[in-house]
Amino acid sequence: MAVMTQRGLAGSGEEVELLDGERDTEAGNASELKKRDASPVPTAAPLSGFRVVPVAVAVVLFLLIINAPGELKMDGVEVPAAKKCLAIVVFVSALWATEAIPLYVTSLLVPLLSVACGALLPPPPTVPCAALDSECIRAQFVPYKPPQAAKEICAQFFDPTVLLFMAGFSIGAVLEKQRISNMIASVLLKPFGNKPEHVMLGIMSLGMFLSMWISNVPSSVLCVSLAQPLVNQLPAKDPFAKALLLGIAISNNIGGMTTPIASPQNVIAFNWCGLVGSPVTFPTWLLFTVPYCSILLLISWVILRIRYPPMLRALQISELLREQSRMNPSQILATVTTVSTVLAWAFWKPLNLEDTFGSMGLVGLFPICIFFSSGLLDRNDFHNALNWSVLILIGGGLALGHVMERSYLLQIMSSAIQESLSGAGFWVYMMAFAMLMALAANFISSTVAAIIILPVVAKVGKSIGHGSGMIIGAVIMDSAAMALPVSSFPNANSFSVVRKGAPAPSEDEGDVKARSGSVLEVQDYIITGGSITLCALALLATVGFALIPLVDQQQL
Repeated sequence: MAVMTQRGLAGSGEEVELLDGERDTEAGNASELKKRDASPVPTAAPLSGFRVVPVAVAVVLFLLIINAPGELKMDGVEVPAAKKCLAIVVFVSALWATEAIPLYVTSLLVPLLSVACGALLPPPPTVPCAALDSECIRAQFVPYKPPQAAKEICAQFFDPTVLLFMAGFSIGAVLEKQRISNMIASVLLKPFGNKPEHVMLGIMSLGMFLSMWISNVPSSVLCVSLAQPLVNQLPAKDPFAKALLLGIAISNNIGGMTTPIASPQNVIAFNWCGLVGSPVTFPTWLLFTVPYCSILLLISWVILRIRYPPMLRALQISELLREQSRMNPSQILATVTTVSTVLAWAFWKPLNLEDTFGSMGLVGLFPICIFFSSGLLDRNDFHNALNWSVLILIGGGLALGHVMERSYLLQIMSSAIQESLSGAGFWVYMMAFAMLMALAANFISSTVAAIIILPVVAKVGKSIGHGSGMIIGAVIMDSAAMALPVSSFPNANSFSVVRKGAPAPSEDEGDVKARSGSVLEVQDYIITGGSITLCALALLATVGFALIPLVDQQQL
């Protein structure tokens, strides 16, 4: 090896000789470094990701609501926290919808505003207050003190649901990195041919079918893993990538309506049907949901085809498995870990795993630990594949839902609807509460929305003689809420997908989605997901209403 004539490293004082050719190279490198140091460092334009007008509108709306005269009332008692929560919901929704600032920054504003405004109330008392105990009633509407509120609201950002998303992202990353997703896709998608619209319909049908019988958490993770190799082979500006990922989210949401065991909110609704005196059987539930969900799936497929036409006439399905035919040890470990995790999620209730682990999110820590400790995923994957901006976004959604639940905002809205519709017919009641459920479930957990709203729906339904019809109409729209990335796990899971080898954006580009290489944007959910939510509502008002006698023992 040649030696250098420069002083040794770290001032060691040793001298070594450098061959002529290497001396020239060294001089050239030094010259290049000087030029690089002398050139200005590229920086993003100040406030490049900040849009003044939408932010100003959001701030004005927030101030108008929070300073409006009067307070919202619950059972005749003023609840100042409810109005504050409404102001926060409008403010955050406006920023999320317009992407005036990065989505995850908006999420971080939720705990800040909730604590500063005093919008977080303590949980309802275990023993309800006596009707005449005014002191007890007023005490339950006194907000938490800031230190206690800060601890509780910030805990939502590391809720077990966030761990569940981390596990889903880790599984997706390892399946792609180890090329297992290519193997699965080449087998499962082969029967659907290579036309993009047929492949999309095939994945959507698979997603709906799987989520009928297992949680839409493992089913959406599997479907996104199938789609990732296809997304990677599409041209950078091909809108079909959006259609594919939105189709997966939508189909898994639709599948969550289909059976009484498909989602927690369905289990709650199934129980309430029995409590109001008009129980629904498993086959009866299917008589209503299978035709409804099948029609909604086809409508969604048509909307996606029209809105996101593919650039390619054919997908290279056969190219997904062109390199190896046998699995190596790394792929075997990744497959066994993934299958075990998915089975644990799928049979969570039958195996009674909740008594041991408490949450599906904690079970999701097993694959995370195995993948990163074994070297299947590395530190770079931890930084990039887990998509921390999406995790913060989900945490903000959970925090907002927590405040909405604790501030009694949803209960006040439900009571207001009930009072305003006094004397109306069944169809009007059903559609009013279906719209309320769809609105609420876009911002809070579908399960929480069911826990809060379904008791009111059941009470109203029983009073008008249509308990089961009201309950099923509402819970259908609970799963049909798809207008935001935070509306459901399938939505957020599709939102996290990035293009492999996405080009770097220009320096003045303020779009966070472009910087991250993500395929979907919030507008895709608002426009496309919102349109399908409206289609679900219209379908409920027509076909669904015609099918209601199958599940509602009261004749219309």
